[in-house]
Amino acid sequence: MATVYRYRPSLADRLTAIVLALAICALIVLMLIRMGLFVPPTGVVEKLTAISLKPQGTEHSEKAAAAKAPERQERQATVQPKVTPHVQPRPVTPVTVPWIPLSREQFAASDISKLGKPADASNQNSAKSGSTYGPGEGPGGSTLYNVAWYREPTYAELVTYMPHKNIDEGWADIACRMIEHYHVEDCRELGESPRGSGLARGLRQAAWQFLVKPPRLDGKPLIGTWVRIHYTFKSSGSSAATSEMPEGGGDAN
Repeated sequence: MATVYRYRPSLADRLTAIVLALAICALIVLMLIRMGLFVPPTGVVEKLTAISLKPQGTEHSEKAAAAKAPERQERQATVQPKVTPHVQPRPVTPVTVPWIPLSREQFAASDISKLGKPADASNQNSAKSGSTYGPGEGPGGSTLYNVAWYREPTYAELVTYMPHKNIDEGWADIACRMIEHYHVEDCRELGESPRGSGLARGLRQAAWQFLVKPPRLDGKPLIGTWVRIHYTFKSSGSSAATSEMPEGGGDAN
């Protein structure tokens, strides 16, 4: 029958294992103490310290406010409300308007609807500058001023622009803009007699040669205003006071 051999550690081996185990435990306890996870009991009882987070002087101010509270209550109790004095309104004295007796003639004379209207300033200016041809009869509603000849046009200046028609008498009106040196420009036809005779067209085309006196306002010539030029045509042999009717000439377009 076979013999079973069992190993048993010796006493020295057992002591060595026990010492190593105790050393390991001591190292673990030392590490915990250094890390602060374990505080060994010392037998001294520590006291708890209370820290106040209130700012300095708060406690003193609270005590002072608590001491002044009764004084405030006493002051509020002694303060009396203001009483608004009642003001007696002044009596209103009625004003009596005196009655002014008027006769029938005086009452009729006081009617302002029968008073004359003041003259318009534009009409006054027109009167100062000379006679005008109606209010707003010019281009764009402008006023036309009647003008006099500075030099009346000659037969030679008109004959070229007159129509080829046998017209004994007639007249034509044109509107022109006054420029410097007694000349006119931008002339336009206003009317003529006989109607359709072409006298106004011929007069308009010949107007670049005309010399007329400009209208004046307070002694100053009105340059740039619109003027009305009237010309009366007379056949040869008529009165010498009027312009003669040019005979012949080219047909003006």
